[in-house]
Amino acid sequence: MNDRILDGLNPAQKEAVTWPAGPLLIIAGAGSGKTRILTHRIVYLITHGVPHFQILGVTFTNKAANEMKNRVQRLTERDVWISTFHSTCLRILRMEGPNIGIPGNFVIYDEQDQLTLIKEVQKELGFDDKQVNPKGVRERIQRAKDFLQTPYQNAEKAQDYYDETVAKIYMAYEKKMAELGACDFGDLIMKTVFVFDQKPQVLQHWQERFRHILVDEYQDTNHAQYRLIKLLASGRRQITVVGDPDQSIYAWRGADIRNIMHFEKDYPDCGMIKMEQNYRSTSVILDAANELITRNETRKPKALWTEREGGDKITLYPASDEKDEALFVTSEVVRLKKNGRTLADQVIFYRTHAQSRALEDCLRRFGIPYKIVGGTRFYDRKEIKDLVGYMRVILFPQDEVNWKRILNTPARGLGKKCVEALEKFSRDRMVPFDQALARVTENAEIAGRAKETIRRLYQHIEHWRADHKNIPVDELLSDILEKSGYLMALEEEKTIESQSRIENIEEFFSVIREFKETYRPQPGQEELTPLAAFLESIALLTNLDAWVEGTDVLTMMTLHTAKGLEFPVVYIVGMEEGVFPSGSGSLESIDDLEEERRLCYVGVTRAKDKLYLVYARERMLYGTRHYNLPSRFLNEMPGDLLQMAAGGAYRPQTPSSARTVEVDDVEIEFDDDERKRRILFDD
Repeated sequence: MNDRILDGLNPAQKEAVTWPAGPLLIIAGAGSGKTRILTHRIVYLITHGVPHFQILGVTFTNKAANEMKNRVQRLTERDVWISTFHSTCLRILRMEGPNIGIPGNFVIYDEQDQLTLIKEVQKELGFDDKQVNPKGVRERIQRAKDFLQTPYQNAEKAQDYYDETVAKIYMAYEKKMAELGACDFGDLIMKTVFVFDQKPQVLQHWQERFRHILVDEYQDTNHAQYRLIKLLASGRRQITVVGDPDQSIYAWRGADIRNIMHFEKDYPDCGMIKMEQNYRSTSVILDAANELITRNETRKPKALWTEREGGDKITLYPASDEKDEALFVTSEVVRLKKNGRTLADQVIFYRTHAQSRALEDCLRRFGIPYKIVGGTRFYDRKEIKDLVGYMRVILFPQDEVNWKRILNTPARGLGKKCVEALEKFSRDRMVPFDQALARVTENAEIAGRAKETIRRLYQHIEHWRADHKNIPVDELLSDILEKSGYLMALEEEKTIESQSRIENIEEFFSVIREFKETYRPQPGQEELTPLAAFLESIALLTNLDAWVEGTDVLTMMTLHTAKGLEFPVVYIVGMEEGVFPSGSGSLESIDDLEEERRLCYVGVTRAKDKLYLVYARERMLYGTRHYNLPSRFLNEMPGDLLQMAAGGAYRPQTPSSARTVEVDDVEIEFDDDERKRRILFDD
């Protein structure tokens, strides 16, 4: 076993696996096999006399933890404590919580439970949900716990009225949680740290239990996780951490790159091993990535290398706009499929989910099946379906499904009982559902306040119904967002999720404005109102969703979701200033810009064989046309590694002036002379 565990390892990997004693920092570059090294190091420790029950392995996902645990079990026939931070702390807190007044049988509150309790607390304190959104408060409480802030410490840091309000709610929330004998997910780590801080004998017990600690993805740890690991390791100092500062991309959710950057200050006697051999990408891709990331100051220098010398140059495509960008990418996906690449071999990365919309529209028209990882397809997103719901009831009074969708969206206090009373009225009087709304004052089963709320909503719908023939669709949408309170509700939520929803709504304006620019009535459509024509146009798109299920589908995702994955062919779109790096990333601070650059580095190093970088000279995004410069990241890669595709319209590298690619029943025609592309469908 001792010999076999080192088989196939390169010199740096062998050194990491066999490191004798003391703290060890492993800087594991992208594609260098870090998970394999962690697993092999655990096996090596066991086969060299370390009892399996004295080892703790910590990672971030249950999937990674289970894979490592199963691999160790197969190789050693020993069950090692390998789990996520939260699972580890849950087991410890069950045993040690009573030391600080937490019952051992405490209940765990999930996000929905937290929300319910926060709403109760706000009501008791006299804070209206419309003034202080419970979801925003929940997120602020979670961030406070990530930084180990008690309610009192959080209150001391308050800088404005909103901060003070959140601090009051946090204080009352914690009091309620204690009365209920409950912990939320933030408590699991924070209160385990508190036990260790307040009870030295308890900490000493767990330090003896875990004499060897191994941590994966150390660059992604937040302050609470950092403190937990430092406390546990402070006894024996037998700690191995694996990570890569160049792939630290989660500051927005609390990750602190300083944890890995300062490891040598925390453990001055530590060893450091750099794993720089990449087993994934070609040297062309790695050389571009290496040059890009050297622009960052906050990093530990390294240079990835590979035995896969050479490879295709990186294709750079200057699209005329977001439609041309989408059509170029789609055409390349089809061309590569024709040449033997599967759809599953290829992935499209973008900075934000809102960018997927133009790509989705193009892929739908081509009939190319795709999936969005870590997000929902644009027209399936809740906020888009909600707003389309408003538009549909304006146009179709009889649309009961969408009436029920918008009735309490945003929240108006019209719950299940209210809907049931309206349905009963509709049945008893034999009138359509919308008439039950129009005649709500006759309904004895609905309270006066709810009647007034329904009456006002119905008046708004009637007003929009009367005006929609005479006003543009984007103006109608603006009025819906304002008078319904939908946009205000999202703004007051103050969460990352609500900000993403607002961005998607802004992108919905792009859809409408593109429709206005391009719509030409077809025979039979001459009498359609602008709203009716628009709803018909997006219905044609959304009805193409019934893809045949299978694994050979094109994948799309944000760059933040890409970490840990790899694909033979990678397309990164939106390579423009203000898009990527994002507006905040390029304007606010050097730290923000460096994180954006690390995000680009992560995207580039996902590619195994072929990389495309695409930018648009102009882009309709969030309802506004932008004219951005190409991303600075493009200039930070060596020019001799880039291969420029024709700008404005894709020019195939063939002698002929036009070319047609066929996939299934779809033909894509490229016409250089007219500088445009057309999609042809067989009759």
